[in-house]
Amino acid sequence: MFDIGWQEIIILMLIALIVVGPKDLPRIVKTAGQWMGKARGYARDFQRTIEEAADATEIDSIKKEIDEANRELATARRDVAEGADAMQRDVNEGTDSMNKMFSEDVMGSTKTAAAKPNGGEPPSGQTADADGGQAENAAASEAESEPATAAATPASETQGDAPDGSPARGASA
Repeated sequence: MFDIGWQEIIILMLIALIVVGPKDLPRIVKTAGQWMGKARGYARDFQRTIEEAADATEIDSIKKEIDEANRELATARRDVAEGADAMQRDVNEGTDSMNKMFSEDVMGSTKTAAAKPNGGEPPSGQTADADGGQAENAAASEAESEPATAAATPASETQGDAPDGSPARGASA
């Protein structure tokens, strides 16, 4: 603190011995030691107070940084959750549309194959119709849309010619 070596202390003690005298010297040294102890105690208290204030300031700044990081993390979590939800909706919509298209394709090809003999293939040795089987498809869809009417027609009209001479409904020309 004061950078006083042994030589300076001995010189000061000799001067104090001469000025104060041998009788009062121990009392003065004791008082000086107490003052030095009090000064060191005050210095320690002051230093401790400064360090606590610095720690409190550092702790406050650290708390602020942690709070800011938590806010950023919450924002990032929310953004990721929103993105995941949007992606899930897109995937579900795509899956639904693909399932719908697939079921329409399967149902459409099943209806077409069911309406045509041999699954739409011409019998062996015959060529396909010039209209591509459109007439058969139209007849099949008409029969599907009006099943009660087809069942209500008498058997005489469905087989052979009608009484007026025209071909019967559902009969091939």
